[in-house]
Amino acid sequence: VLMGADGGVNGGANVHPRLYVDLYEAAAARDVTRLLELQARVLELSRGLYTVGRHASAIIKGLKCALSLLGICEGALAEPFHCFKAPERHIIAERLRELGLLR
Repeated sequence: VLMGADGGVNGGANVHPRLYVDLYEAAAARDVTRLLELQARVLELSRGLYTVGRHASAIIKGLKCALSLLGICEGALAEPFHCFKAPERHIIAERLRELGLLR
């Protein structure tokens, strides 16, 4: 946005829409201090959700698992992917709690 874009395609916005709206608004207002603070929170969210698992599909699985735990959608993935099992779901749930998104 600071470079002239109108927005972005952000998977994490499905999990924490307010964060991404705030980020956009800070960029649109050219509030760099606030922008950097919010970008750090986006990176924290990304590290928390997208690094669980050992395959490149961890990004999709982490996002879908988080959305499922938040009650937004079911956790099923299209073939050939498989949703996270209980151990990974527990990790995602704990990270959502740490981020203040899940009780």
